[in-house]
Amino acid sequence: MSKAKAFFFLLFFFFLSYAFACDLPGHFDFEVSNEDRVLYTGCYDAVHKGPHLIVYFLTKERLEGESVRRPNTTFTQDRDGGILQNLLNENGYSFPEHGDYTNSGYDRGHMAPNADFNDTRENALMTFFIANIWPQTPDVNRKTWLKTENETRKLAVEYFIVKVVIIVDEFSDKNINGIQVPLNFKRRVYNEEGDLIYEIDIHQVVGGAFDSI
Repeated sequence: MSKAKAFFFLLFFFFLSYAFACDLPGHFDFEVSNEDRVLYTGCYDAVHKGPHLIVYFLTKERLEGESVRRPNTTFTQDRDGGILQNLLNENGYSFPEHGDYTNSGYDRGHMAPNADFNDTRENALMTFFIANIWPQTPDVNRKTWLKTENETRKLAVEYFIVKVVIIVDEFSDKNINGIQVPLNFKRRVYNEEGDLIYEIDIHQVVGGAFDSI
């Protein structure tokens, strides 16, 4: 696929992303960009304190290009320039912090993963946004969810460009420092025609002791 064609479909998918409305109480739209290029968009659930939706586009060109090592950094509240944080404050909500996950037994699970944006260090850093993570058990984060990410990458190579939608809308009664622990993580992948080509729901078993990262 040429760069021009890839760019055309990227714009096409960008408009399709708004088919997933962010109109629930306590939910707020956001986007994360680098040098005016939108990397991923989302709908932040300020009630449960994590992303209700994450939407991004993955291309064969990005995956097969040069990559950088995973940044040694923390998850911050301002990867979008502080826009979402200000919006939450204006509406009486607050962001979690990186340290809220520490010693919780749960991993800081990326929804838009670092490995899908590691074509540059600057892009990779943008995935370390507190609005882009949920508590995941080590087994889910490092095994089950990772498998779904790898399958998505295979599809991006096969189809040249895919749209990825992550949905989190089911929760356990457990929370860590006010962050509700999800029960399920849903991944939907669409081809350039908008057809659903991959669908999986990952159930998370909540409870017990884990070694977190």
